Amino acid sequence: MTNIVKVQAYGVKVGIEVGTNGQSDVLLERLKGVLPNDFQVLKKNAKTDHQFIVKRTKKNKFSLYKGDESIISDSEEDMMFDRLDSQIRITIAEFAVGNVFVHSGVVAIDGKAIMIPASSFKGKTTLVAELVKNGATYYSDEYAVLDEEGLVHPFAKDLSMRTPDGGGKQIETPVETFGGFAGKSAIPVGMVFVMEFQKYARWKPEILSRGQGVLEIISHTVPIRNDPAFSLTVLNKVVDNAIIVKSKRGEVSRFAKTLINYFKENVNT
Repeated sequence: MTNIVKVQAYGVKVGIEVGTNGQSDVLLERLKGVLPNDFQVLKKNAKTDHQFIVKRTKKNKFSLYKGDESIISDSEEDMMFDRLDSQIRITIAEFAVGNVFVHSGVVAIDGKAIMIPASSFKGKTTLVAELVKNGATYYSDEYAVLDEEGLVHPFAKDLSMRTPDGGGKQIETPVETFGGFAGKSAIPVGMVFVMEFQKYARWKPEILSRGQGVLEIISHTVPIRNDPAFSLTVLNKVVDNAIIVKSKRGEVSRFAKTLINYFKENVNT
């Protein structure tokens, strides 16, 4: 018997069709870690905006579809669920109502945020984890969720830490593992930090203009094609009230302390 799990976050309603009660239970447990804490489980008769379908194709093999579009075929169950997790988050990020999602790590210090826009595999989760270890409050390791006033809201899912073997496997890790805690309220962005990892790099901060800052963020802004006017309005409000700093970063444990000290010295609190 087919089961459908329906959830809502940021005004986006998503339905996921799975094969068995057991799979739906597994899916709901996973969603608690990979979606923000305030996502809602909808009633079975609720209408949804986006639909995913999980199909068993062979023994212990699965395929995933978004509507009629094939996302992944004949994969192991864990890989299929990993892809489903990310596709649900991308869908929410693209179609969120009244918010702009930017691929970015976010932490807070003294009530203001450091926003770290970056693509996947660029080290933002590693840096966020290290900043939390050094006393920053966790907001997100994947998306900065910005409202129409340019304030950033928590997207405090578990951190997606990659395994040390370099295979790309992610382990969803609660922030409490690092001795930290997650923020609860919307706050202003005090700094946008544009980083580039380079082994043994020295800290050489370059202050960018507002225009340069917006250009650096645009490429990481998820709904820019769907609603460019609203996205640009929000991004401009962010850079109006923040300093935009660009620098290469080296080894993360030393760099995190440097970044926190720079933030405290240069951002009004």
